[in-house]
Amino acid sequence: MCSTREARIAKIGAAIDEVAAAAHAGGTAGHADVNELAARLAGIWAMVAELDPALAARLRSYFPDTR
Repeated sequence: MCSTREARIAKIGAAIDEVAAAAHAGGTAGHADVNELAARLAGIWAMVAELDPALAARLRSYFPDTR
């Protein structure tokens, strides 16, 4: 776990950049693997939720029908 808030934000930024690069690079068929991208995005969301639990809690209220 990163020790400072700034380092954690930087780690999130780097993860977003990695997802963007993977999405643009695509696989052998020219398409990025959707499951891999979804897993990476879920990981980024987990980092954001850890950094700001209140934000994560508010998001649930925007989509009350989803679980």
